[in-house]
Amino acid sequence: MSYNRKPVPSSVLIFGASGHIGGPLARFMAREAPMIRLRLASSDTARAATLQAQFPRAEVVQADYTDPASLEAAVRDIEGIFVLTPSGTDEGPAMTSLVEACRSSRVSPHVIRLVGMQPEADPRRIPRSLRDHGLGLPIQHPIAKAVLSDSGLPVTFLNSGATFIDNFRWMANGLRDRRTLVWPDRLIPYIDPSDIAEVAARLFLSDNQRHIGQFHTMNNGQDILRFGEVAELMSEVWCEPITYDGSRAGFFAEYAAMGEVRLAYLWEFFQYEQDNEVVWARNDFVERTIGRRPTSVREWLSAHRDDLLGP
Repeated sequence: MSYNRKPVPSSVLIFGASGHIGGPLARFMAREAPMIRLRLASSDTARAATLQAQFPRAEVVQADYTDPASLEAAVRDIEGIFVLTPSGTDEGPAMTSLVEACRSSRVSPHVIRLVGMQPEADPRRIPRSLRDHGLGLPIQHPIAKAVLSDSGLPVTFLNSGATFIDNFRWMANGLRDRRTLVWPDRLIPYIDPSDIAEVAARLFLSDNQRHIGQFHTMNNGQDILRFGEVAELMSEVWCEPITYDGSRAGFFAEYAAMGEVRLAYLWEFFQYEQDNEVVWARNDFVERTIGRRPTSVREWLSAHRDDLLGP
């Protein structure tokens, strides 16, 4: 089957290269495509130094979405950019600054942008409490998509239509101390961030032009589970009983250090996901892209038992 070809980038800039997606992406690219020049961006001086030690052949730069000069320097002479943003980012100014930096530097890189949106999400279904928050994911990520789509840059959107499997690390205290999974209940697909990293890498390395302009929703194609079902799976995989607490009181007590305002927002966000859970569906995009079955929840729990329960 023939298709229009795009050039494979000779240089790739990775934002968030010290994180749980950007890090595996940088490692995959360094291992599988050493001919591609890597530029790794961090907004934190200490993390930049650590990145340079981890990737001595890569160029490490400090860049911040709120600092146009740093963005211009970061994108200069770059042919591919992996873009993700920290939680709470004001996406309009951030993505506009990135687009303007590309124009100022006269580059038109293949941009792969990670977002997290419910498929075919109708903004009218977003409750007022989440709208008023303003900087939450269901409000901001559609803004990012709109800015990049209108930019004229060659963009591919990778949509995490799932929760990250490694979010279970947030729940480790209750699991370790009381053998209890404490988290609001809702039905959700799952994906390992390392698999997202490999998807991004393989799209950079692909010469298939048809990925440009696409919005690819990802999950592991295997798991759509409620958190009560996850507790049962944990009990089975770890061979010891794990109880489950999905109550609001339990959630606010367990994660009090986050602060009541953030917890209230998270509770409302999870309720919004629960109210719209019928949109979730397994798909095999990740499997087809990376050429193997993605990591399942069972496999991840088996591999990370000691991380969550203690040795």
